[in-house]
Formats: sequence, C-alpha cells, structure tokens
Amino acid sequence: MTFKFASTALFALALGVSSCSKTDEPTPALRAKMDYSSLTASTRYTEAFKNSEGVSTVDLGDAAKRLDMFSELNSYMALVAVASPGTPSTLEAARLRNFYTNTAAPFAAAALNTSGVQLRDKTAASFSEANASTVRTYIDTKLNELAVASQSVNNTAVRGQAGRIGRYLVDGNGYEVNQVIQKALIGALLLDQIDNVLLGSNGLNANNSQLVSGKTYSELEHNWDMAYGYMTTNAIMTTDITLTPRERFLAGYLNEKNGTASPAVYQAFLKGRAAIVNNDLTTLKAQSDIIRTELEKTIAKSAVSYLTNWKSHSTLEAKTHALAEGLGFIYSLRFCSKFGADAAWSDSVLRGLMSGSQGAWDLTNAQADTAIGAINTKFSL
Repeated sequence: MTFKFASTALFALALGVSSCSKTDEPTPALRAKMDYSSLTASTRYTEAFKNSEGVSTVDLGDAAKRLDMFSELNSYMALVAVASPGTPSTLEAARLRNFYTNTAAPFAAAALNTSGVQLRDKTAASFSEANASTVRTYIDTKLNELAVASQSVNNTAVRGQAGRIGRYLVDGNGYEVNQVIQKALIGALLLDQIDNVLLGSNGLNANNSQLVSGKTYSELEHNWDMAYGYMTTNAIMTTDITLTPRERFLAGYLNEKNGTASPAVYQAFLKGRAAIVNNDLTTLKAQSDIIRTELEKTIAKSAVSYLTNWKSHSTLEAKTHALAEGLGFIYSLRFCSKFGADAAWSDSVLRGLMSGSQGAWDLTNAQADTAIGAINTKFSL
C-alpha cells in the first residue's frame, strides 16, 4: 500500500515538472532572427518584415481603413469652416452618422463602403461595454450638435446662438464642435486602439507561434502592424512636421507637439516588430512602453498647448479655435492609462473649464491655468 501511494505521488510530481517545463519553453520561432542595428530612420516599415520566401508579413488591415474613414468624416465636418475659395456648408445629421457607422455608402472611396468595418464600434473599445457606450453616445451627441449648429453657418455667433466667429462655426456656448469631435476621436479611437487594445498587455499576449489561417503573419505580428496602421499608412512614418506628406491626426500631433520624441516612436515601431520576429519579449515590452508613453504625452502636451494658445491669442476667432482643440484633447486624456488618467479625472478638468454660465464666452485665464496645472502635474510635463 505504501509503495502504491509513493508511486502515485512520484508520478504526479513528474507530471507537474513536465507541465512546468512545457510552459516555460520559449515560443517556437517562425522566422530567422533580425539584427536590430539594421533598422534605421530610413527603413520602410511596410517592406522590412518578410518571410523566408520574401513575401511581406505586414498588413495594416482594418486600421488603415479606419484611418481613411476618419479622414473622410473630418473633411465633411470641415465644410462648416470658411475656406477659400469655398463657402461654408450646412451638414446633414444622417450623413455624419453614416460616416461614423459606415452605413448608406457615405465614403468617396468605394472600397471603404464595402469594407465591413466602421469607426463607432472601435471607439473606446478598451472600456467596459457600459463605459464604451457612454463615449460612443457622447460622439453621437456631438455629431448631432454639429449638424444643428451648421444650420446657422451663415450667421454671426453671439452669446447663446450658434454661428460663425470669423472662419469658424461655434454652437451657442461658443464651442467649435467639429474640432471637439476630431480631437476626442483621436483619443477615443486612435490612441485607445494603439495604447490600450493592441499594445497593452492583452494585445502583446497574442499568439506568435503560428500563422493566422490563410495569412503570412502571426496574431501578434498583426496586432503590432495594426497599431502602426492607426498611426499612418505611409511606408515610413514622417517624423518632421516640415516634411511632406504630413501625417494625419495622432501622428501629426506627435510631430507638432512632441516632435523630439517622434523619431524614437518610429524606431520603437520598427524595433518592436523585429522583437516579435525574434521572440524577444523584453525588447518588445520596452518598445511598447516607449510608444505608449510618448503618445499619451502627445495628447497631454496638445491639450496644454491649445489652452496656452487660448490665453495668448488676442482675437476671439483665434481663441475660439484653440479652445475647441484643447477641450477635445482633454476629453481624450481619459484614454491615457499609462499615466493613470481616466474618465473621472478627464471630466473633472473639463468641468473646471466649462463651468461658466455662457461656456466659452465667460472662460477666464484662471480656469485655463487650473486645467494646465492639473495636466502638467498628471503627466509630469
């Protein structure tokens, strides 16, 4: 009897040791290792990573489609601004909604209409369903507010009444709604997907031991490529604001407001993708940290920059434009999880700026200074 129990115990111990050693085994390599030093500022991201047959393993996928959808939505919203030689236009609430949800074929690029993807369902995707719904409803509401305000696009704005202040359309509270929407979506869609979904802990835990069925890439490789695709569709991400083509949205503001970090972010995208090839999880995590830290700082620096501009501008037209951009970026701060920002904190900063009885018309330098101080402290700027 004793021998029987001893044998059973030894078998269980052996099984446990076997299981542990299996778990601890490194992920089998799919590719030949890459030399990190071969990756430079002139390396083309979309061409640098290939399989043994010389076929690219990079696919920016649905991220690139959503970036193009965002561009078309933004172009439509911009019709309310006075452009030379054009004139401002009213906007249809249904069409704004269609751009956001990809319904009724709103896009000039026909392939986007049949792509099966949309902007709305990826908005605030890292949040719980209830909290994501709150953010999506906020964007829905702002789109409707923009359509309503656009009916007054040929009027001059006054307190309590929508209209134009110089080139820009504002609502009755003096807020340029299209700019608030654009900057809020930079955080709620682009930053959240990159920062919290694809390069966060869950995204980096994706499978890297086998190819996705019918594809040339692993799930982890594709996650990283999609993160790049939410930044840019260019083979090389432009890291200098003076160069063309200029980047769009988050990558553009990285260059404009956090330009000294932009080359390091591009290098981190390259090195992180090579780390996936090399099954080098330590290097992969380090590159993810660089990207996430600098993108979150970009949002924070943009918010501070526009509030500072609001204070320094002498004309109501310029102040109007700067304030709306600042408000949109402050809304986006709720997605900056690496610095511990959340919706409650972001909303508290917004309330401090929007508490005047007539909104933008009554905003004071002291209110702006309070918001600037809170952001600088939170993000160690």
